[in-house]
Amino acid sequence: MPCVLLRHFDTIISVSLSLYFHIPFCKHRCDYCDFTTYAGFERLIPAYMDALCRQVALMGGGETVHTIYLGGGTPSLVPPAMYAQLLQTIRGHFSILPSAEITLEANPGTVDLETLSGFYKVGFNRISFGMQSAKDKELSLLGRIHKPVDIEKAVEYTRVSSFDNINLDLIYGLPGQSLEDWRFTLYKALELKPQHLSLYSLIVEDGTPFARRIRRGEIPEPDGDIAAEQYEWSCKVLQENGYRHYELSNWALIADNFDYRCYHNLQYWRLQPYMGLGCGAVGFLPAGGKAGSTMPRIMENPRFITHYIRQVEQASQFGDPNAFLRTSTTEFEMETFMYMGLRLLEEGINPKVFLDRFGQDLFSVFGKKMERLIDQKLLEYSPNGNIRLTRNTWLVANRVFREFTDEEDT
Repeated sequence: MPCVLLRHFDTIISVSLSLYFHIPFCKHRCDYCDFTTYAGFERLIPAYMDALCRQVALMGGGETVHTIYLGGGTPSLVPPAMYAQLLQTIRGHFSILPSAEITLEANPGTVDLETLSGFYKVGFNRISFGMQSAKDKELSLLGRIHKPVDIEKAVEYTRVSSFDNINLDLIYGLPGQSLEDWRFTLYKALELKPQHLSLYSLIVEDGTPFARRIRRGEIPEPDGDIAAEQYEWSCKVLQENGYRHYELSNWALIADNFDYRCYHNLQYWRLQPYMGLGCGAVGFLPAGGKAGSTMPRIMENPRFITHYIRQVEQASQFGDPNAFLRTSTTEFEMETFMYMGLRLLEEGINPKVFLDRFGQDLFSVFGKKMERLIDQKLLEYSPNGNIRLTRNTWLVANRVFREFTDEEDT
């Protein structure tokens, strides 16, 4: 089925749930990766997928679902038949909208025409490829298992398989990467005509092989000035090519009759309800809902595969969905609502939505911070009265986000 996502999703997003499933398996762990991923554990895939189905049965209560996202890791390592069983289980315990966005992350080096056709047939309608770069040397630097030619083939096979909603993930700001290197990659990505692009600046996380190599002097540290130049150039070129810059790191094709924004990620940025299932996955459930909780709840899962499988077995035995939930606070919810929502460049924060959600005026809660940030020209009013980042703040957005993680409004 085609995945032409229309704006009517904006009218249901506040009442519909999103489901995220973490698939932690990889053929090779990339040198920069700090996610919950494991290489060489493919033998555990059947037991893990069975545990996901059990967790779905435990957590589901007929809620309406409008997005499902399979992330990782390398979800494309799991055979389509296993996803057919998972999606069937989801349908048995949730109400999936007919127009739901159902995304599978994929490594271009792990798919072929047969597997992609299989993913489409079982129900996926959006594919997100970890392209990262169009240059051999950069893919090798990152520890990726695919080659540039694999990306071209994967996109071709995806379209032959009837997918019409493709995202490409790219990484800029690599050690030694020039502006010309980055231009080559972005232009190659544009030649593939994706409906959506996600561009991420490399973050060197402690404990990764990348960090150790930099510490030993084997590769240079990323150059922040060059990364900023790459980002600014990308904003200009993508706008010229018809992509709407709707979130700090995300661009989509949008017109009157289609909207290829990632609605699953919009659920996060709007801090609407989502469940995280699978090892290391997290979720957020606001106060209220079917369970009638008076406080927001955070959903958490064990990070290790075997620990996760064991906890699901125990929770299923006792019928205890609370094994994955802990109570949060309204203050935490309000702070998270602010720094997540400000990532949406056009939409920003709607004061009326804040009032309706929390029963408090936005400026009564964050007034001093807001006034200071507006005076510093880091925030501004949009034409429709929302609060959003100023254009000059895009490169230093974390400076604003940190303001909303403080305990006091100083």
